[in-house]
Amino acid sequence: MNLVSLLPSATEILVKLGLEKNLVGVSHECDYPESVRSLPQLTSSRANSKLDSAGIHQSVLEVMKNAVSVYDLDVELLKSLKPDFIVTQDLCDVCAVSFSQVEEACKELLGCKIISLKPKRLDDIWNDVQNTAELLGAQQKGNEFQIEVDERIQAVRDRVTYLTKPWPKVLTIEWIDPIYVGGMWLPEMIDIAGGQVCIAESGQLAPIVSRDDLEKIEPDVVIVKPCGYKLSQTLKEVDLLEKQIPKWRNPPRVYLVDGNSYFNRPGPRILDSLEILAYCTHPNLFPEFGEQYKEGIIRLELGLKSSRQN
Repeated sequence: MNLVSLLPSATEILVKLGLEKNLVGVSHECDYPESVRSLPQLTSSRANSKLDSAGIHQSVLEVMKNAVSVYDLDVELLKSLKPDFIVTQDLCDVCAVSFSQVEEACKELLGCKIISLKPKRLDDIWNDVQNTAELLGAQQKGNEFQIEVDERIQAVRDRVTYLTKPWPKVLTIEWIDPIYVGGMWLPEMIDIAGGQVCIAESGQLAPIVSRDDLEKIEPDVVIVKPCGYKLSQTLKEVDLLEKQIPKWRNPPRVYLVDGNSYFNRPGPRILDSLEILAYCTHPNLFPEFGEQYKEGIIRLELGLKSSRQN
């Protein structure tokens, strides 16, 4: 059975299901685990990812005006790999190759089937894993993962149950210029981690907000995790971030998190993201997560002076 994955979260799902050996091709953004980097890459981006966040945003808008997708798909390479299944998504044209492109390519691939992921909330993520496992004959691995999901979520819930309310107000920033606030599954995660959601709504796309909007909310915790950005990229935009967010009367705790690895990939590492969120919201309650994920978290002190977590 030959499998092709056209987005990073799908690749991580397939690996979690024990199907890495069946992968014959991936997207250019698939980078976890490290071993998948050596596989043939079937996609490339038309947007200029070397710009700052404002420039990337504008580049994406320009591409979407003039093209079906932000991404190119190497159809000839895809044909040569002879996949039995292509795992892709039908949710966000900025996240991966458009579904219409994949459908068109599949017309030339005899017997190839598409598995399309479309997660908007946490349960959708877990259901996508289970459905993929069933379609690909990996039900046992799927069941084992669901047990892990239930146990790790409950472990966080149990620890925040007895916290005094009101819980901390948590703002998650998904893009710096313009400011996008994390939506979709993020509000549910904030609730599980013992926080109050700021601005966004469960199952809804990330809203764009103004500085005036942000001034009204007075968050206790701000987590900055730009979609697709590694920490090194986010650190380069700290000055821009400082201009974009207000000088709140009561300065919140501000954390930078590796957005390329966590939060924005609706796959197995959403569980890691939940634990990072729990730590950032209640560092004294979840100190072990601060230690476990310290390479992916940076605390910004007053004036946005950074210090890596210990």
